[in-house]
Amino acid sequence: MSGDLTLGVLTPFLGGWYFGGLLRGISRVAAVEGGTVVAVQTLDAGTNQTEVREPVDLPYPVAWQRVSGFLVIINAVRPSYLAAAQDSGKPVVIISHELPDLDCPVIAPDNGTGIHEAVGHLVGHGHRRIAFAGYLGAKDIRQRYEAYRDALRAHDIEPDPGLLFPIEDNQMSSGEAAAQVLVGAGMPATAVITGTDANAIGLMQGMRAAGYRVPEDLAVIGFDDVRGAQYSLPRLTTVNHPVDTIGRTAADLLVRRIRGEPVPNGTRHVHTSLVVRESCGCRRNDVTEPPALQPLTRLEAEGRAHFRERTHLQGILSKQYVVSMDLLRAHEEDPRRLGWLGRTSARAGCLGLWADRVRPDPALDVVGFYQRDKPGATASLMIPVSEFPPADLLDVARQDVDAVTFVVPVKMDGSDWGLLAVVDAVETRTGTGREPINHWAALLTVALDYQQVLATLREQEERLRFAAQYDHLTGLPNRALFLERLRAAMGDGHEFAVLFVDLDGFKVVNDSLGHAAGDALLIQVSNRISRSLRERDTAARFGGDEFLILLDGVADPYTPTQVAERLHAALAPPFRLQGQEVVVTVSIGITLGGAGSADAEDLVRDADIAMYWSKSQRKGSHALFDVAMHAKAVVRLQIETELRRAIERGELEVHYQPIVQLATGRTRAFEALIRWRHPTRGLVLPTDFLAVAEETGLVIPIGRWVIAESCRQLAAWQRTPGRGDLRISVNVSNRQFWQGGLVDDVAEALRVSGLHPRNLAFEITEGVIMNNVGLARKMLEDLHNLGCELHIDDFGTGYSSLEALHRLPIDALKIDRSFVARLGMDSKSSALVHAIVLTGGNLGLQLIAESIETEEQRDHLLRLGCAYGQGYLFSAAVPAAEAEQLIS
Repeated sequence: MSGDLTLGVLTPFLGGWYFGGLLRGISRVAAVEGGTVVAVQTLDAGTNQTEVREPVDLPYPVAWQRVSGFLVIINAVRPSYLAAAQDSGKPVVIISHELPDLDCPVIAPDNGTGIHEAVGHLVGHGHRRIAFAGYLGAKDIRQRYEAYRDALRAHDIEPDPGLLFPIEDNQMSSGEAAAQVLVGAGMPATAVITGTDANAIGLMQGMRAAGYRVPEDLAVIGFDDVRGAQYSLPRLTTVNHPVDTIGRTAADLLVRRIRGEPVPNGTRHVHTSLVVRESCGCRRNDVTEPPALQPLTRLEAEGRAHFRERTHLQGILSKQYVVSMDLLRAHEEDPRRLGWLGRTSARAGCLGLWADRVRPDPALDVVGFYQRDKPGATASLMIPVSEFPPADLLDVARQDVDAVTFVVPVKMDGSDWGLLAVVDAVETRTGTGREPINHWAALLTVALDYQQVLATLREQEERLRFAAQYDHLTGLPNRALFLERLRAAMGDGHEFAVLFVDLDGFKVVNDSLGHAAGDALLIQVSNRISRSLRERDTAARFGGDEFLILLDGVADPYTPTQVAERLHAALAPPFRLQGQEVVVTVSIGITLGGAGSADAEDLVRDADIAMYWSKSQRKGSHALFDVAMHAKAVVRLQIETELRRAIERGELEVHYQPIVQLATGRTRAFEALIRWRHPTRGLVLPTDFLAVAEETGLVIPIGRWVIAESCRQLAAWQRTPGRGDLRISVNVSNRQFWQGGLVDDVAEALRVSGLHPRNLAFEITEGVIMNNVGLARKMLEDLHNLGCELHIDDFGTGYSSLEALHRLPIDALKIDRSFVARLGMDSKSSALVHAIVLTGGNLGLQLIAESIETEEQRDHLLRLGCAYGQGYLFSAAVPAAEAEQLIS
């Protein structure tokens, strides 16, 4: 047979007397044929299973391109996996279990012959009450039980169901449990045959613990002839389970199939026989053991065997300890490099980590390669799982007739890293599932998990560090890092400047287009700001729509005002947001610093004050801080504080200015105007506090209250007959319109007051509407649908177009006071007012003139066609009691 022969073995475990014994028999056949063995463990590493009661779900074609065919040991994989392997041209031979839907040879122990011999041997000792104890969930144990029943009948003994003792598994603990049941039942049997040697040894221990003797009170025969059967007390009589022969027989059949020889399907049985020792009732001198030894020689031989076993296990424990310590130091040396294999008996090894697991034949990244005689050997390649382990590793295995290439999943407890392949000798003396390589793969899984946790912690630490110093949205330094750099600049002793940048109208964008659009705008703004600065300067996001800039050194052409102008220019082009072009401006405050600067926070505060001053003068401008600005800022803060208390204490009032019919002088409506009854300063006009209310957002609760109070007052006036057509107008601020839930507030005020919506009008400036005509139209339509009227306030001073007015649900235009004041003195003003009146008339809108102070202005407006007006000529805004006297 060619040296390319590779026998694949699919097995739940890789060692122990049974699985290791099968592998040893298979490897001997492969060695004779000049080939090698790849044994794939299908259970996860570190499994605590001892029984494989259901087929293992192996999802990947491991080593399919490397092996010539497969030997499959009890429930290693699902039948569908084997059918696919056969379809790919790989012959299959099954060991110790049958799959009815799969056409292939099956090799199994003859579970009947040895049991018949065991029953006959016990009957020869005079036993008639012979029990059976075993795990009937396994097919081979059921076969042994049926053979036991047949053997009893062959000796004219009818099987007694009361002498069957089913147990949970094939381990010693279940044998001990069977002993307790036997004792509890009053010892109904004089002899017992167990499903396995482990059951038998456990049963004997349980009987001794209960005060019974074996074989005097109970004769015991096991099945398997494991190594421990020779050393039990008494030594266990058992049926030999010829695992080595089964492995060799199965391998021979597979080799013949690989050669193309005709090998019929069906089950072939390997003979089993009774091995007589002492637990059945035979004395030592009666036992036939080749060769017969003298008692002292026998004792010496058993002592040497115990010593060899102990030395072997101590060696395994020692190696496992140093390997465990190496893998537990995964933070010091990368376990993927497999340097720790140098402390084991392995000839070679490699580690493949999953590169992807999407394809039917997923890829492994071979990240580690170890070879004992080439300590520096490394490899890095990407191969599909069907070609794992690599050919180089199989070449190493072929150089040693005792070597097998073991493949173990690096997988346990939800972690699945890949596959570990190791070239080593078969281990038969450790317990099933306790093989060193299984232990290595389990520890390696934990080590890789630990590495991943460490890497995650480092990433989290880096993210936390970044989050502590940088803005998560824009990636710019945050306030903390900015102040750190500002303090460093202050310590350098040279001149610098701080710029405080605030977006004008950002909240309108955020509220109209949504937060995602607002975030996108902030990112684009931060990019434009950064591109406008030198590398040594710092741009930071202060919070919300505010940015800070540190100019590290100020001189032409980088003076603070030059940089501010450059920023205005950089931010002037429209921003593209959600398919729309949006134009925003910025207000910038500037403060200078140098060696004499005392505190970084004070510099930022001064720049902030300058920014607010520039915004109050004209949005989209910049200003340099001076001391007078600070004084004004203190006053502003005082106003804000007192205004908050005023809202809580009910110090705000609504005054009412009549809107009259110019031709008759009759009051047809009122405009509601807010006033503040200050406890020490008296009546405060809106010009002294509304700007602060708008900036701070206090205008929203104030506006809500004004709407509710105005509706309540008008409804009270209308209870007097003849006032049913009286109306009231309420001003709506920019922030109230876009952020205040205006429609809901109006609906609630109308509901509570009982006022008819047709008697309520809202005055909104052109500037508010033109921020976003599309969204404004929707909000205006919602108000109009309630039944309220909509008036454009200060018409002629904003940015509206006739086309926009035509599309909006507007009921009236209010002619701005600046035009009214110049009537009779400026022919252009008269022409403009006349044009506004004509425009309104053509659109079907009412016209209301503001701030009429003289009879001449009223008469001029009447000649131009304006029907309504208000102003000091008729009355200033007055409290409700005085306003009621003006109702005609």
